[in-house]
Amino acid sequence: MRWAATCLIIFTLFAELCLSQTTQIGYLAHNFTLSALNATLPNTNATGAPLVLGQNGASGGITFYVTSTYASFPYNDYPALGLVDKGLRAYGSTGRWITNATAVTSGGTLGWVTTTLYAHAAPEIYSVVRLPAYEYPLLAANGFHNLWSLCPFSGNRPQTNIVFNVTANIPPPPYLGFDPSLCYDVVVTVIPVEGHNEW
Repeated sequence: MRWAATCLIIFTLFAELCLSQTTQIGYLAHNFTLSALNATLPNTNATGAPLVLGQNGASGGITFYVTSTYASFPYNDYPALGLVDKGLRAYGSTGRWITNATAVTSGGTLGWVTTTLYAHAAPEIYSVVRLPAYEYPLLAANGFHNLWSLCPFSGNRPQTNIVFNVTANIPPPPYLGFDPSLCYDVVVTVIPVEGHNEW
């Protein structure tokens, strides 16, 4: 009986420790950038490959973006991101906010929409998670921080983009333009902009 009580106490403490290490935060008081850290191979630094909003088309006053590596899309028109009420925002170089992340689906990219025609509400599905194994917090979508991948996309100007919950067993629709077997697992690190180093 005493052994069972001791085991229960140890299990309870372990569960509380695990939960405290994966607390999800849906609001950050400061701006940040994102980077992709390889989850399967060694990394050269603690932050990973810098990510930017890469071009993904436009139509009738709306511009679409996808989260790409800076190496594949070497422009950064949105140098700061924000997390407000579980919605991801992108701020232009002047600080203007008219760009929100879209909802992610399995096999889909982490996309963004910019428009001045109407208010595009940000889906409230994003959060950051602090884990002891990583120097910086990690971006989570729908509560999952470990379902991100980097995938090379084909096209006239190929980009390497962040994809959520990709699997080689479920081929994506052909219009997405990537081969799941060429993707690799990453975690998306949340890096505070210069002057904000508190976590």
